[in-house]
Amino acid sequence: MSTKTTNNRMPSVGQMPGKASAQDDDQTSCLEFLLTQRRVDNIVILAGLIAIIGISFSMFHLYAAYFGQAQSYLHRTMHVTFMIVLCILLKPTGRKSWKDPVNGGLAYDVVCIALTIGVQAYICWDAIAFINRRGLADPVDLGVGVLMILLVMDATRRVVGWTMVVLGALFILQSAYGEYFFGIFYGPSIDWSLIINDLFMEEEGIYTIPISISASFVVLFIIFGAFIMRTGVGELFKDVAYGLMGRQVGGPAKAAVLSSAFMASISGSAVSNVATTGTFTIPLMKRMGYPPAFAGAVEACASTGGVFTPPVMGAVAFIMAEFLGVSYWAVVKAATIPAAIYFTAVLAMVHFRSHRIGLTPHSAEDLPSAWGALKERGHMLLPVVALVAAMVVGYSPIFAALVGIVSVFALSWIRPETRMTPVSFFGALEDAARMMVAVAVPSAAAGLIVGALYFSGLAVRFSTSIIDLSQGSTILGLGLAMIICIILGMGVTVTALYILVAALVVPALVKLGVEPMAAHLFAFHFGVHSYITPPVALSAFAAAAIARSDPMETAFQAARLALAAYILPYMFVYSPGLIWIGAWHEILISTLTALIGVVALAAAVEGWLLGRASTWQRIVLAAGALLLVAQPIWSHAAGLVLVGLIIGVQWRMRGAAIGTRSPIIEAGDR
Repeated sequence: MSTKTTNNRMPSVGQMPGKASAQDDDQTSCLEFLLTQRRVDNIVILAGLIAIIGISFSMFHLYAAYFGQAQSYLHRTMHVTFMIVLCILLKPTGRKSWKDPVNGGLAYDVVCIALTIGVQAYICWDAIAFINRRGLADPVDLGVGVLMILLVMDATRRVVGWTMVVLGALFILQSAYGEYFFGIFYGPSIDWSLIINDLFMEEEGIYTIPISISASFVVLFIIFGAFIMRTGVGELFKDVAYGLMGRQVGGPAKAAVLSSAFMASISGSAVSNVATTGTFTIPLMKRMGYPPAFAGAVEACASTGGVFTPPVMGAVAFIMAEFLGVSYWAVVKAATIPAAIYFTAVLAMVHFRSHRIGLTPHSAEDLPSAWGALKERGHMLLPVVALVAAMVVGYSPIFAALVGIVSVFALSWIRPETRMTPVSFFGALEDAARMMVAVAVPSAAAGLIVGALYFSGLAVRFSTSIIDLSQGSTILGLGLAMIICIILGMGVTVTALYILVAALVVPALVKLGVEPMAAHLFAFHFGVHSYITPPVALSAFAAAAIARSDPMETAFQAARLALAAYILPYMFVYSPGLIWIGAWHEILISTLTALIGVVALAAAVEGWLLGRASTWQRIVLAAGALLLVAQPIWSHAAGLVLVGLIIGVQWRMRGAAIGTRSPIIEAGDR
């Protein structure tokens, strides 16, 4: 069926009617909401509280970053307290949004807020004495600890849902009553006083590594991202992507892949990125002629891949660096080639699908100007360069983030289009605090889970079970790890899922001989792939709601579109050159063969290379792709021969067709 592009002129991407409005429900800062109100009511008071707490939270962390943090335990408890209070205000009981009319759940929320502040006041009243009482099983301390654990669970329910709450309760109960469990969960029962002390008073439960990183590094990078977005860099990414890619066949979908990847790398959230950028990209792809389910799948794959795309990678890069004992830059460097391979594969799938369904490119006047967007807002990319450069030359992430934040504010004044006003400045501080809720609260819950796992010894037994089931076979162990990571990632935020897989799966992979960096990236990639893997594909379901397509069909389309993603983690385990381990020629060969392999796989799946591929050609392309991503050099050579064979056959057939077809027949075929 013939598919034509629209003849309507495409305005700047930042001005498209499909773009999420700045006034959308939870996308507008409470500060901006207050400025539009003319009378005082319960919602206005609530908005004022959220704005004050959010701005205070960000200012607290900026002050701590510049002048130095308080004692580490106290700093972490303040961080968690701010987040729980803000979470309760933003996710009120019995209401979908803080803007909904107040109902009977208000009393419960007020009690939770009062108890959270009360716990923090109790800790700070005589902080030195409190810290010195660790391990002494003081009844009041234990009671306060139980209360704090319940408050963290309640906040987690509001942010993530019941999945993490049930997991946390299960592992804590297993620690206390291990002798009543069976199988891998059987173990010695541990006294409740030791469990509460470990999870609350020590820096090994709620306030362990995830919260330490969240309160030290991640919050500053989130503030940096909020400032960047307030200066219009999101629109810059979109305009540049559409200006560069729009003239190609399937240009809008390719541009959606690139712009969403950039945005998700900064935000660190696949689902929220779909909900924001998808409101523009998905309707545009549908207007271009893509089926609704495919349009949603493209956005889901792009936003999900952005989570493991440097330079920011949300919060995970910092936590991974801490687990591995390496620098942040080492993690970013290792993640670069796998991310490039992933997006090459997705772009290839989009390209071949666009040709197969007969799409035509946009004309130049229908597209935003990439050069115009760069002239208008391109200087706002310099803070990103400054931030990355500061870390490359050896400065700490805290210093680099502060440099980035200051440079954003200073450079924004170069042009009126990007200039930060007092409203946008304080709005960015509030935005950062609200974004941190989705990182910090699940991190605290994940700390509870990981603390219980290690305290009870279940983490070690789980790792041993994977090794036993695989019978020492690395490939079997990787297969089991893949399934476990996808299951653990279902319904869990990105930061929390990484913490879970790092505790449960990675130790087993390392014992099987997998390079530690490759083991962590393997587990993280497959955990993230749960966002596009049926039956619980959160990114795909969010995209389906915008595309108005069947959620499960969209999820299967996303899994098909990102097919190479299910092979990629095995590639960098068996070819460590893909994560910059080995000699330069090994890195180069591994990268080139992997890129050619995923493109060949995309051609086999979509049935198009230089032209429509027959069944036997698709089979040969698939075989060539698998040989190219395998490790031995003879396999690479055989794969290149097979792919080259199909290219030669199609090139010859294409030349013969052009020479024999009449213009009328060719037009009819299109």
